[in-house]
Amino acid sequence: MTIADAISIPVILYNIPGRSIVDISVETMARLARHANIIGVKDATANLLRPLQLRQALDRPFNQLSGEDGTAVAFLASGGDGCISVTSNIAPALCANVQSAWKEGRVQDAMAIQDRLLPLHDAMFCESNPAPAKYAASLLGLAGETCRLPLAPLTEPSREKVRAALVATGLLD
Repeated sequence: MTIADAISIPVILYNIPGRSIVDISVETMARLARHANIIGVKDATANLLRPLQLRQALDRPFNQLSGEDGTAVAFLASGGDGCISVTSNIAPALCANVQSAWKEGRVQDAMAIQDRLLPLHDAMFCESNPAPAKYAASLLGLAGETCRLPLAPLTEPSREKVRAALVATGLLD
């Protein structure tokens, strides 16, 4: 609340207990959502009850964005609004097509694209992010693979996993 009070731009909460060790409860989010500047949440819990529970706890529109690529379609089906994606850095058109297909009511198309992306979703988290994404971007000629310290380059088995996922997804020969 202190941050939202101090600024005039919209705030999106980031609930990522896997990295922060703190899970923002539905009750806390509902309380924070009363602030006009707090407009949504990136939820990286993979808990598909969250969008349902949060919608019931709120009395105003609130953007609920998945932070877990692998559950993006299921999150939408649970009442979510979209996804802030790691995979979209590597396959932006495919990730956008998942969202568009869902919004247009083409559920089977959204699921088919999600299935196609699954090996890439998994590969993007085979080691600490952003190393897999940076390596994938380097294979596609989009950026270098170097990460700042203390992150290290990917191990050879992870490099193979990322390369295989790009091939399986049709992004690399």
